[in-house]
Amino acid sequence: MTHLEHAAHQKTEQQGPTVWILSKGEDYEGGHTIGVYASKDLAKGPFLEAAQSIPFDLDDAWQDDDGAVHAHGGCDWVSLEPHPLITRGQIA
Repeated sequence: MTHLEHAAHQKTEQQGPTVWILSKGEDYEGGHTIGVYASKDLAKGPFLEAAQSIPFDLDDAWQDDDGAVHAHGGCDWVSLEPHPLITRGQIA
């Protein structure tokens, strides 16, 4: 298993509903959302495909404490990050 695949397969515990947002972009250029997934497991394949589509050799892949996974190659990046799903009004 590659470092990239290992990072994508690690699980985290989240409290409350969470969505996983897959995005890609270029350093200093911003990025865009590729997809929003109900679980990290559903996003693993698309994350790996997006990371493998980076046109440069990968120079780093890592996982954050919250379970987010990232891949970086040249000036391109791919990220899969957890975000809480807001299901009702919030007190301001």
